[in-house]
Amino acid sequence: MAMDIKDIAGDIEKALEATKSWAETGWPMTFGKPQRSVNTLKDANGLEESFVYRQEAQSYWRRVKEAGGEAVSWGERALSALKKGDIKDADDSLYFAVYLERPIRGDAPVWGPVYKKFRQHVAS
Repeated sequence: MAMDIKDIAGDIEKALEATKSWAETGWPMTFGKPQRSVNTLKDANGLEESFVYRQEAQSYWRRVKEAGGEAVSWGERALSALKKGDIKDADDSLYFAVYLERPIRGDAPVWGPVYKKFRQHVAS
């Protein structure tokens, strides 16, 4: 079964759109013993100065923004490589997008499935 480039490219484009707004749309996160919900960079920046885990929350969400920007770069590179037929570069680039997402989201819910599908198509 040949790889459906349009199908994979569409998956990459969806992942890119999701990744661009990671810090703005966020996901459920808690910080500190009170397990305070701080689900976006905006939430973290809006925390009162007296909240002991304010800097931790801000650092986490800044890292999310930074990792998102890097993952977008790798995703764009993967898309470009795929369109050129450079399967090796596309594979490497998708791998790095997953690599950047894992430390902040564990199971890499955005890039993990894209990479898995890509690898399945390459193997077939």
